[in-house]
Amino acid sequence: MTDGFTGNVLLKGVEGTLKYMLKLLKGMFYKNTKNKVAGLLIKSEFGDLKAQLDPSEVGGTALLGISKPVIKAHGSSDAKAFQSAIRQAIQFAESGIIDEITANIEYMRLDAAGEEA
Repeated sequence: MTDGFTGNVLLKGVEGTLKYMLKLLKGMFYKNTKNKVAGLLIKSEFGDLKAQLDPSEVGGTALLGISKPVIKAHGSSDAKAFQSAIRQAIQFAESGIIDEITANIEYMRLDAAGEEA
């Protein structure tokens, strides 16, 4: 758990690091013939990894502790990212997690001393 500012700083740092590392990996595969052959052998897996780390593919993140599904999209979201965020919101709404949280909220409460109720 974190506040919005700290979480955003962490998220931006991780995104920047991953983007830089993917760029370095791609450059490594263009370095020489041996690496190019290796790159061709793992091209589809590398593409899958890249897609999993792409904010446009993910769309956003669900905000928990609310009564309706809310997906927080990236500030620089493009059309693809919005489409992914909408897909994610539909999946989140259909998952029933809001109903689960509502049904079990009493088990999640802490008393004044910070212990579970």
